[in-house]
Amino acid sequence: MSITEFLFVILFVSAFGLSVPAQTIKTNNPSKSGNQSQPREDELARHLTAAETYQLSGDLPNAVVENRAIVSLALQRTANLTLKEGQPQRAIKLFNDSLAINDDVQTRMNLAVAYMRSAEIDKAIGEAQNALKIDAKNTQAHYLLGRLFYTKGDYAAALPELESTIISAPDFDSAYALGVTYLNLKQPDRAKLLFEEMLTALKDNKNGLHVLFGRAYEEAGYYAEAEREFKLELAINPKTPKAHFFIGYIILQHGGSERLSEAGREFEQELQISPQDFYANFFRGVVASSESEHPKAIGYLQKAVSIKPQISEAYLFLGQSQIETGDTPAAEKNLRRAIDLSPNTDKKDFQLRRAHFLLGRLLIKSGRKDEGEKELAKAREIQGQMLATARDEVSKILNQVVGEDKTVENKKSTNEIEKQLNAEQVVLTPQEIIEIKKLKSQLSEILAQAYHNLGVIAAQQTDTEEALAKFAAAAEWKPDFPGLDRNWGIVSFRANQFDKAVVPLARHIKTHAEDTLARRMLSVSYYLTKNYKQAVETLKPIERNLTQDAELAYFYGISLVSLDRQPEAAIVFTRLADQNPKSAQARFYAGQGLVLVGDYERAVKEFRAVATLDASVSQAHYNAGQSLIRLNRLDEAEKEFRQELLINSSDELSKYSVAYSLLERKINTDEAIFLLREAVAARSDYADARYQLGKALIEKGDLKEAIEHLETAARSDPKKDYIHYQLSIAYRRASRIADADRELKIFRELKEANRREKPSGMGNKANVP
Repeated sequence: MSITEFLFVILFVSAFGLSVPAQTIKTNNPSKSGNQSQPREDELARHLTAAETYQLSGDLPNAVVENRAIVSLALQRTANLTLKEGQPQRAIKLFNDSLAINDDVQTRMNLAVAYMRSAEIDKAIGEAQNALKIDAKNTQAHYLLGRLFYTKGDYAAALPELESTIISAPDFDSAYALGVTYLNLKQPDRAKLLFEEMLTALKDNKNGLHVLFGRAYEEAGYYAEAEREFKLELAINPKTPKAHFFIGYIILQHGGSERLSEAGREFEQELQISPQDFYANFFRGVVASSESEHPKAIGYLQKAVSIKPQISEAYLFLGQSQIETGDTPAAEKNLRRAIDLSPNTDKKDFQLRRAHFLLGRLLIKSGRKDEGEKELAKAREIQGQMLATARDEVSKILNQVVGEDKTVENKKSTNEIEKQLNAEQVVLTPQEIIEIKKLKSQLSEILAQAYHNLGVIAAQQTDTEEALAKFAAAAEWKPDFPGLDRNWGIVSFRANQFDKAVVPLARHIKTHAEDTLARRMLSVSYYLTKNYKQAVETLKPIERNLTQDAELAYFYGISLVSLDRQPEAAIVFTRLADQNPKSAQARFYAGQGLVLVGDYERAVKEFRAVATLDASVSQAHYNAGQSLIRLNRLDEAEKEFRQELLINSSDELSKYSVAYSLLERKINTDEAIFLLREAVAARSDYADARYQLGKALIEKGDLKEAIEHLETAARSDPKKDYIHYQLSIAYRRASRIADADRELKIFRELKEANRREKPSGMGNKANVP
């Protein structure tokens, strides 16, 4: 049975039977399982139908419950399929994601199996224990925990769990695991009694049972009992695979050199049953080599390497026997092959170094002394071990290669946990691979749909962060899920997360060029994240219609200015004003843009028009005054700033600007100083106001107060070169020469840097010094 059958009441039936075409998923109405024998509707399909019903009726709380259940189930099923594919780490993440939504026994047990498959046995045990915290009477969970302790070698801890399983739900796998546990706890009588009960219960299906019992005895160190069980099996069926092999194995491992020939005969009898068995050929060859029957050994070992050409030990013994028969070229070839196939690990270090030793001696003997010495040098530190007996060598290797045998596990399991624990041995067929890929695609779409639904509901409930998190989760499963990018982008935009809005909106626009709202949001997001090139490219297709959206036209024009495309920007701003003669907002935006392209005369016209259309508009007069300053019409600028103060008498920008226009014309200095004092009182970090105030105070001879204002200005805005220049003058007049020189140096450095900066737009704190 397959891996994903594990522990879901209908998991594998639904996973491999559920047929959910794409168009059905899109409408939240998946069909029932394609398995016609399924007695009831699949749980996942039931939740999908319920979610659709609740959403259509506006019952959002229950829709959330159902969509969360969909996510949990779909994650579980995807995790099981992923585990079947041999990706335990990915499965672990998916199971944990599912548990974050719904903590249940089945998922905890699945997670435990995934951890075991990832060789994280302690975490696996922890999850099995968590499963029992949820349902202390769950038989499968007790078996799983016992089996995990058993795998770890903690038989004392495994014992009560396995005994509990046998009492509540006896089956072959739990009984066998309990028997092995008894043996490892040195309770052979209890094991023998249990094995006898198993034989009685399986009286009509005893084939191979004594082999399994024999393996259990052998692994626990009861070698005589193991040999007895293998012989009992042969008495029942002389052709039972592996029985002769394991008798030979026990003799070779524990019987002493006097029984070596007997071991060889057992391997020969195994080969009569299974002539293609690698291990039987290999160990028959090893025995022959140990008894100096090298021609016979060569025959068996050549057969072994033809069956499994990647096992280094077979080449090692083959090369050794070829040395003894004088076949030097073949021996050299096979010893080098043994070295190539031997990873340099502790487990195989002895064989690797022995291969170097044998090869070195062979090369020296054949007259290639230098090459031989190099090989001997690699093996020198264990040269003493080369005197070990053939039996010792065999014993070392035997424990390495025979571990690959899976006789116990190959017994057909009836326990779902056991199937899952041993499922890593399953090799998927091409058809299974295709089917899993198809199912994962369907489940991915279901997950994307459920996460998207949860995101939409969260957005409707104004839970923006939750909505964005769910949209992102949906994209992980199916980035092109219908409607996802648009909703994700819009919610991000409305949450002022413009950087996060860009990617989904850009994807959406590629396939929905006609979506004006999404295009507007995308272009604004590009603009606000200072990606002016993309902002222009996004708006270019609708350039002629931009005058209908003053703000968007302004952003488009500013982006062009930022790309040094002023002539194009001027056309945009002029068109905006011309096509919206009665719109104060449009003409205000146009005026600001015209300032940036240097058309101050037209900018003044637009700002004055704004003031005429709507006298309450803030900063219309102020911006007109700023433009007039650039035209060097300071008297007109003063009037505009005073008009702004009639609208907003506390506006520090206009107070500063009136003062500036007076000081530049060297009139009404006292009024100018008064206005500047009010401006800095309103905003203490107003660097330009303090600069002008300090400059005026220097002219009046009040150096102390002038320096205080200029120092504060320099701290508030250290990048403005002219502040440092004026401060250097004040220091010098106060005879603070070192301070003056320092500020002058700063001035020169900043001036060079500031020379490359573009002028600011209108409406900033101050536009001129």
